[in-house]
Amino acid sequence: MAHDISSAKLLSKCDINYLSDDLLAQIFTLLPFKSNIRCKCVSKRWLELISSPYFIKQFTSLQHSLFKSILMFVTPHEIILAFIEESQKYDPMKIPITFPPDMLVKGSVCGCSHGIFLCCNTRYTYGSGYYIYDPLMKQYISIPPSPATCNENLYAVGFTCSHLTNDRTLTSYPDERDFKVVIINSFIRRMFEVELYIFSSDTGQWKHIVINIPDGFAFAPHWLLSFSYNGSLYFMGRTNIFVMNPYTNHSYTLDYPLEADSMNIMSFGFLGSSCGGLRIGEIGQKELRIWELVERNNWDLLHRIDINKKLPENFCGNYYKRVAGFHPYDGDIVYLHSYADGVFVCNLRSEKFEGVSGYEKIDISPFQLEIGDLLPQES
Repeated sequence: MAHDISSAKLLSKCDINYLSDDLLAQIFTLLPFKSNIRCKCVSKRWLELISSPYFIKQFTSLQHSLFKSILMFVTPHEIILAFIEESQKYDPMKIPITFPPDMLVKGSVCGCSHGIFLCCNTRYTYGSGYYIYDPLMKQYISIPPSPATCNENLYAVGFTCSHLTNDRTLTSYPDERDFKVVIINSFIRRMFEVELYIFSSDTGQWKHIVINIPDGFAFAPHWLLSFSYNGSLYFMGRTNIFVMNPYTNHSYTLDYPLEADSMNIMSFGFLGSSCGGLRIGEIGQKELRIWELVERNNWDLLHRIDINKKLPENFCGNYYKRVAGFHPYDGDIVYLHSYADGVFVCNLRSEKFEGVSGYEKIDISPFQLEIGDLLPQES
């Protein structure tokens, strides 16, 4: 009888609820997002633990290290691909990266440049409600409404920021923190003149300009966020890409690759950078293709993969699958995503495709971010 009682006590103390909050948090950080959502329903204690800012910080920091990348939640409905700098030799088991407790962005993400986010507390297409957020310093700068603000119009949005100094202060608009916000009254009919507004941090004001586009341009109706690359903003269009430098007001257009399906690219493709080059990806029911820009309007086809032999049948047959991003340091790595099937990490040279469990029914934002931009700078 005494043996049975002691055994019962031992078993009861082995119950997971006897673990401390710290140990439970370490266990939960190793689970995928979907499992953590389910764990919230187990008990009030688990709900409070998983919802705490401390746990969110640990979870976003340690989630995934596939091909030196981390999938980070920036809003409850958005994830970005964050990457480790090669020089850091990051080992997620030995050197866990931590972020401020309120790393999560409060609002819709409209752009990212050098670790600084442009966000919006309303529908970003309205042309108002924008603010700049530094997740490391936990500082905000509100952007005044543009003179063109009108809820009846839809605006395309661009954001680019210059390199930062070590003090990382947002108390004013210092020269080393020079950034530009661009909004364009979008249009789906081919136009040869663009009317836009540029907000400059050095003046704190919006400026109205008109730019001529000799080759014409029409926005993709569902792609109104730009990609910031080498100080210029790249807007995806129906048949080409509108490139605009808000510092010089110089602009031009880039044609899509000749072999590409422009409708497919603007709907399910991705424009980004890898290994210092500008790349564009396209995925269809049978193939995945990646190009790199060699010179203006000259794209080099780098990869062409038959995905039917590599990926699950359901994913290949999903009409809404898309290219989600490129690895900035490894040119062979590309990320694929569909809302139904989640995230896949693909090595195009070895043709190895690896699924990331737990990200089904999750939206992925089209932003790539380097972890080095979010770490404190050495003094």
